[in-house]
Amino acid sequence: MKVLLVDDDPDILEVVSLCFEIRWPDAIILKAQDGTTGIDLFEKQGADIVILDLGLPDIDGLEVCKTLRSSSNVPIIILTVRDQPKDIVRGLEIGADDYITKPFDQLEFLARAQAVLRRSQGLTDQDEAVFDNGELAINFTLREVRLRGEVVKLTPTEYNLLYHWCPC
Repeated sequence: MKVLLVDDDPDILEVVSLCFEIRWPDAIILKAQDGTTGIDLFEKQGADIVILDLGLPDIDGLEVCKTLRSSSNVPIIILTVRDQPKDIVRGLEIGADDYITKPFDQLEFLARAQAVLRRSQGLTDQDEAVFDNGELAINFTLREVRLRGEVVKLTPTEYNLLYHWCPC
């Protein structure tokens, strides 16, 4: 998976990068600190998802969203401090798939990113990531674990440990 992050705050770029790298270790992270660079990176390298701030130093993030949307159906999540209903509505009307305000919860952010990716790829719950080595089967969407075909009841902590251990 290729992720394009467009935000002028290096700390946000780092936090969001870490979120994706922990959840999807094979993800390729592209970073841009302004809209022009973000558009250029997208045109040259593409992306499977774009995380976009609105307050960019050169052009407004809404213009970046419009530009990307005019040539692509790439999932776009706006991640910004603008929390007024008019800003949220405008971002979604222009073509963003989701809108998250800063500060944000990293787990909720990842869940929203996964949901946007799932919808964009047309996956159902049964198509979602499943690890199966013949003995152990894990359906990450349903949070279901089976050992030799039998459902295994796990506590949330046990499931999270297994989730982060899984080599898939």
